[in-house]
Amino acid sequence: MGVQFAVFFLPACTIIANLILACVVLLKNPRSNINRSFSLIVLFIAFWSFSNLLSDVSAGYYEALIWNRMVYLVSAIIPIFTILFSIYFPEGGIVEGLFKRALIFMPGIILAVLSLFTDLIVKSISFAAWGTAINYGPLFILHSLYMVGYLVFAIYLMASKYYKFQGVHKVQIKYVLLGSLISITLAVLTNIFMPMFGNFQFTGFGPSFMLILVGFTTYAILRHRLMSVEIIVQKGFVYAAVAALIMAFYALAVIISETFFRQVLGYTSLFITAVAALIIAIIYQPLVLSFQVLTDRLFFRERYDYQKTLRKISHEIASVIKLEELTRLIASSFIDTMKVSEISFLLPEKEKEHFRSVSLSIPRYKKIEIDVLSPIVSWLSASKDILVRDEIEDEIARQEVLGKEGEEKLLSLKKVRDEMEMLGISVWVPIVSKEELIGIIALGNKLSGDVFTTEDIGLLSTLANQTSVALDNARLYDEMVNMKDYNEEILQSMVNGVLTVDIKGRIITFNNMAEKITGRSSSLVLGKTSREIWGDKGTIPSIIDDTLRKEKHYTNFESGIISSEKGLTPVSFSSTILYDHAGKKIGALLIISDLTEVKELEEKVRRADKLSALATMAAGMAHEIKNPLSSMKVLSQLIPLKFQDEEFRKKVIEIMPREIDRIDRIVESLLGFARATAPKYEKMRIEDVIEENIKYYTDQANSAGIKIIKEYAPLSEIMCDHDQITQVFSNLILNAIQAMPDGGELRIKTYEGKKIENILQSIVIEVSDTGHGISPQNLKKLFDPFFTTKYAGTGLGLTITHSIIDGHRGTIDVRSEPGRGTTFIVTLPVSQELI
Repeated sequence: MGVQFAVFFLPACTIIANLILACVVLLKNPRSNINRSFSLIVLFIAFWSFSNLLSDVSAGYYEALIWNRMVYLVSAIIPIFTILFSIYFPEGGIVEGLFKRALIFMPGIILAVLSLFTDLIVKSISFAAWGTAINYGPLFILHSLYMVGYLVFAIYLMASKYYKFQGVHKVQIKYVLLGSLISITLAVLTNIFMPMFGNFQFTGFGPSFMLILVGFTTYAILRHRLMSVEIIVQKGFVYAAVAALIMAFYALAVIISETFFRQVLGYTSLFITAVAALIIAIIYQPLVLSFQVLTDRLFFRERYDYQKTLRKISHEIASVIKLEELTRLIASSFIDTMKVSEISFLLPEKEKEHFRSVSLSIPRYKKIEIDVLSPIVSWLSASKDILVRDEIEDEIARQEVLGKEGEEKLLSLKKVRDEMEMLGISVWVPIVSKEELIGIIALGNKLSGDVFTTEDIGLLSTLANQTSVALDNARLYDEMVNMKDYNEEILQSMVNGVLTVDIKGRIITFNNMAEKITGRSSSLVLGKTSREIWGDKGTIPSIIDDTLRKEKHYTNFESGIISSEKGLTPVSFSSTILYDHAGKKIGALLIISDLTEVKELEEKVRRADKLSALATMAAGMAHEIKNPLSSMKVLSQLIPLKFQDEEFRKKVIEIMPREIDRIDRIVESLLGFARATAPKYEKMRIEDVIEENIKYYTDQANSAGIKIIKEYAPLSEIMCDHDQITQVFSNLILNAIQAMPDGGELRIKTYEGKKIENILQSIVIEVSDTGHGISPQNLKKLFDPFFTTKYAGTGLGLTITHSIIDGHRGTIDVRSEPGRGTTFIVTLPVSQELI
């Protein structure tokens, strides 16, 4: 069983392989003379192997004789189509003239007929252990010379084309020449030379040797992206060596099973052959890999290093994040490793109207600009595949054969080819990300003149994929850097100080304004905690700790920062917690606003208000004092004339003291206004001050039928000037009592004002009456000096009150409706000192 398998296995594989290849090549392009002629070669080789097999296994003499003669019939036909193929391949050709056609066809046809129907070539046969031996006729030598001559001439035709063509066609011819030399040499040796000396044992291998030629040529015809010849040789050597070892092992297993186990022990050989097949299946792939590594290192060191280098580059590309470094790496790598004549790395512009070369100053770098709607870019965007000029030329030739069926595609191909010729670039490698063309690597020819092989294209694809990832990373990096620079520019340009800390309280960000406000350099602050900079009792550490630990948010919290450079600086703080994208707390942000200018402006406003008030007061004083002075002057002028008039003397005695008192009250009010500008702060409870005033005016309120209602909230102590605040509430309570001559209610209410993070910043006191109210036109002038609606009033009471409240950094507002009463709202800060 093992012997029969060995006899039939190789011829059967040869026949099946050739039939399949003939069909594949013919169906690939049935209109092509190249494909037709080659398919006939392969078909007749299959028939040759079939005839050779039957000639060795036929039991009858005449049957075996016919199949032996059929072998030489087929072998006479094969050179005809070999010559035709050599003429047609690789770009097509024609056989001109009847004589040339006759010269190609007639010798082979004549010898084929003589081989089958006469004994001039195969005279007789004899049976041997390996099959059949032939007794040749007188024309055997002529038949052999014909075959060798035609095959050598076919090789000559291919060799002459090899020096004529360039690029992919040259590589294709190289395949055919290499396969022809190997196959024909071996076939001539086993089927012509050795039979001349009576050795017919290896004639069955002749058709199988032709598989080498068939394989090489089939690949050259069908494939456009061709592997380098040394790879084919290497692969062929590897698989041939592995096959030889396996066949030797199998043959040894069969011999042992037949001779020892069956004959000596009587066991069947089926078990042994099955075990051998199992062992072969297990060791086949490891054996192939071992031979692959061995041949790589021993015979193909240059290519081995070339692959290794390019793969190393692909890994380096993946780790580069800067666009300039990436483009320089790619360009330099292709120039140094692939030895290309020129290279360009193109990226789309921001407007995405053109692809333009990245600016690089390296040798052999070519600057290109190409429109996004150009044929090349359109082709790359649609196919997402590497564009090779030689392939475009081949495809154009195929479409031209199709005629009208491929007219539209042919036009598109020609546009692509023309643009490639114009730009002088032969290979275009698309860089695709998320189905979008984001870049192009344009390569010139190799300096060696070799084409880009399948291996080259595969490595280019790998590099393009790696470059796509690297470009995305580079874009993200550029966006991140630009955003960082943008944010940094904003940060450093802010008029407020910005301070950020991590979860451990270490300062991460400290902008220019923070340096100016705090008087601390960022180089001394960054990386340290706030306590290391400002101490345990500093305001900044306290706010940061409250924000980080207690998750408090400060908003415009006014305080002060003391520095040796600037002294005490009034500031306000705002803080918040920082979170990452997952909602995890990562630190805190503190905004520091310098209030120096604000406070100075407030002081200037107070001064302006004071000056304005003084101007108004001066005008009022002139008016208020001038009236009594005028009366006194008139009286003084009349004294010499009416001194004897008793009635006149009584009027002088009555009017003069009254007017003098009036002037005195005005002067006293002015002195009180002046004293209100210099408060002396101390801690006290506002309720105590209010109670002192209420106690003083209780009798007057009771006599007027006024009910005093008190609504005090529990408030903390505040910083204020006791005497001045007493004067404020004395004026307000007295005004309220005087506004209700027919009785009413005087309501005094206190409550909390503004809070920041539960820290009380101010308190509010409301003094309300149910009197006649104030008209809207008078309400606007209520705090003006010398404005009054009361008889004998100076009009300075509310002016002084406003001044005192303003001096305490507080506010006073009024609400009133005629006939329904008036409410004064006083807001006072809790603290008058910067913390």
